[in-house]
Amino acid sequence: MMSKDELRISPLKRSEWTEGARDVFAVLGGPEERENGPRYKIISVLAKHPQLMRPFLEYNRQLLMNSVLPGRERELIILYVGWTCRSAYEWLSHVREGLRSGVITEEDISALKQGSDSSHWADFERTLLRAVDQLRETHTLDDDLWTAISEKFDETQMLEFLFAVGNYILMSGVVNALRMPLEEGAEGAELVIKYGVPS
Repeated sequence: MMSKDELRISPLKRSEWTEGARDVFAVLGGPEERENGPRYKIISVLAKHPQLMRPFLEYNRQLLMNSVLPGRERELIILYVGWTCRSAYEWLSHVREGLRSGVITEEDISALKQGSDSSHWADFERTLLRAVDQLRETHTLDDDLWTAISEKFDETQMLEFLFAVGNYILMSGVVNALRMPLEEGAEGAELVIKYGVPS
């Protein structure tokens, strides 16, 4: 029987890097990672199914790098999904990236743990967090929340908002089920101490 902390699917070894796997590495990492392997262990796990993961990571690259959502709102959405889906991997990955990019603050991180009830949020940010809760819990969005969000987001942004929430609910479940550990060399231990993990 596996330990409850043991990664359930092991990363590819270098000897197992097929051309398909290298194509997966290159989606987010470009030619350098195609040649030398991915920076993040999770990519070496996902690359065991290159036919699925290459298009899936292309989709994720679109959400992250070519998003039509404002950067702050996008990161708040992703972080809140990670926290409420109890995904330490997604939570800490986006705590690190959000702080590094400057679109979120340490005050935001503390407030996300309280959800939409925190007095920290501007009205629209609170509405987005409420919408994340509703999508996660009911798999739909009521008219009041739809109307409130669409006052600021156009139809293209509404579509991306829905897909972003759904995608990170999916990814939270995937990394949780895989028992994906925090990435090495990504200040993981320090982030855990400072910002905590969902439980």
